[in-house]
Amino acid sequence: MPDKQNLSIEDKFKLAIENHSKKNFKLAEAIYIEILKIKPNHVNTLNNLGELYRVIGKLKNAKNCYEQAIKINPNFAGAYNNLGLIFLKNKEKFKAKDLFNKAIELDPNLANANYNLGIIYKELGNYEKAKSLYNKVIKTIPNHTETLNNLGILCEELGETQSAKEYYKKVIKINPNHTITLWNSHILTSDIDEALSYLKKIYEIDKQQLKAKIMIGGLEKYKGNFDLYNNLLNSETSNHPYMRSLKWIFSLPKLPKIYFNRWSFFDAMITLSDSSKPFYEFGVWNGVSFRYLINTYKKGFGFDTFTGIPESWHDEPQGNYTNFGVVPDIDGGEFIVGKFEDTLPIFFKKRRPIASLINFDADLYSSTICALNFSKDVIDENTILIFDEFIMNENWEEDEYKALNEFCNNQNFNYEVLSFSLSTKQVAVKLKKK
Repeated sequence: MPDKQNLSIEDKFKLAIENHSKKNFKLAEAIYIEILKIKPNHVNTLNNLGELYRVIGKLKNAKNCYEQAIKINPNFAGAYNNLGLIFLKNKEKFKAKDLFNKAIELDPNLANANYNLGIIYKELGNYEKAKSLYNKVIKTIPNHTETLNNLGILCEELGETQSAKEYYKKVIKINPNHTITLWNSHILTSDIDEALSYLKKIYEIDKQQLKAKIMIGGLEKYKGNFDLYNNLLNSETSNHPYMRSLKWIFSLPKLPKIYFNRWSFFDAMITLSDSSKPFYEFGVWNGVSFRYLINTYKKGFGFDTFTGIPESWHDEPQGNYTNFGVVPDIDGGEFIVGKFEDTLPIFFKKRRPIASLINFDADLYSSTICALNFSKDVIDENTILIFDEFIMNENWEEDEYKALNEFCNNQNFNYEVLSFSLSTKQVAVKLKKK
């Protein structure tokens, strides 16, 4: 290695980058700091040092570096983008959005900023805006696998499953070992064997992929092969939320039908329902599920604040899943705007038609139990209840699962589980009087 003392600042910077790229972080950090002692206003060093700190988890240090770089050069688009990543990591989406927008204002073709802003808009539910940003990235970098994968996710969430498959195929062609896309591909499968083929490929690539291993064990048991599942059950993995979910499923009196994506799940439940009756949805957000269901039922009632969840939900802060107060304009849809505890007593004071299907997508225990209590008069033995976040989450037993069981105990009901999806966390049930 050359003597750093005799190198110019440019050569020191190149040496720091070389070590940074090789993940020799301590040495790279030392060289960056040495450069800044000589030239405190070296903005590229400040930006790179911020990136180093961000990657190793020193977010305060990273933030300080980016802010110094911007103070020195207010037109440094890359530093705005990187600072936005700090706020995104801390779930401060709106601050992150402003910073990514500023980066794009300074450099409209900055791929990273367009990609990151696409992530924000996707999480905020504006899928079309996210798509347009991702397409800008693809125009600049056609083989950008993360963007192609995210376009696939957007298409899948919009019900455009064939387009989603095409995007995933492109990613796997570029990188056959892209485990995230292989995982996403398994969600679009139509049977257990096809799903297992993707999951086993993931586990072959990376033996540390515990979620894939648990899914393999669960699906194999569903087919009647118990060995892997039993091994996982007798290991420290038994308390993993995926395993707890599987234990609940396998404890049911009758094994429900399994589906792998939201749309095949909905389609199956639609065929079991009476389409002459309206549906109800608690938690509408951007209206994607509502639009899908209205195609069958023609009349639907949707309940939401449209300003995000009314309280924090584990790691999700209050206000997440906002639609910025915009109520969807959907033919056949009647939307009741506000908090459930305020709107439901008024809405259900009047006699309402029996529901064909109710989609509970409010996530929170408090919102779900409120929705169940007030909607009980529109539920009969044929009504299908779908819960959107019932299993698989870290704290799933504290949310919709808890609300349903508490409601049934209080109202003297049992429930039969009709179907489930591990991938999308959905569970469908029918209620029966004890």
